Amino acid sequence: MEIIQLKAEVREHVGTRIARRQRRQGLVPVVLLRKKESPLHLLIASQELERALKRGARMVDLTHPQGSDRVFIKEIQYDHFGDHVYHVDFTKVAMDEMLTLDVSLVVKGKPVGVQEEGGVLDQYIRILKIQCLPSAIPDKLEIDVSHLKKDQHLTIRDIAAPPGVKLIQDPDLVVAAVTEHKEEEIVPAAVTPGPTEPELIKKEKAEEVAEEGEGAAKKEEKAASKKEEKK
Repeated sequence: MEIIQLKAEVREHVGTRIARRQRRQGLVPVVLLRKKESPLHLLIASQELERALKRGARMVDLTHPQGSDRVFIKEIQYDHFGDHVYHVDFTKVAMDEMLTLDVSLVVKGKPVGVQEEGGVLDQYIRILKIQCLPSAIPDKLEIDVSHLKKDQHLTIRDIAAPPGVKLIQDPDLVVAAVTEHKEEEIVPAAVTPGPTEPELIKKEKAEEVAEEGEGAAKKEEKAASKKEEKK
């Protein structure tokens, strides 16, 4: 693993507004966390820091006004666009101290099941959680998938970790598999009959009108019979 050299200056004042001004000046606020000492607030040139991160740096030899420490990059915060480093937390480590960290998993080769059997390679895990000493931190871990046939898979148990590196996830987790992706057949939706409720409503209204007509006719008959009785 490559060790990057970075130089930091003291951050004398803290606060959101001050940090915003420092970023406009091309400086990134960082914090150096130390177990037996108070955190150290520092500033690092953004170009130097981003260049180191693009090279995949995990460990840094950090020179600052109080001395020089080998530190581990614990957390990186980016701006809301994800383009520029916003803040970094460094942790001072002893070379005999076990670290827990994430590393990338890269698959190598083209599976037999893809080349000869028409399968598709699916990678389910791209980040692995490991434990190791600072001197054994790998840039990445690789796994060869070229021998995989269709309907075969590899698990974390199949990953050969480098010396001094321990994989701490469930060994039965599936990392990658060659499967057959079948296209789903689109079945036309069945035509359902339209609602019959409006017809029922019309029928009911028609019956109501008929009943009203019959009632009016009866009333007229009664009125006529009364007139005849009076005569």
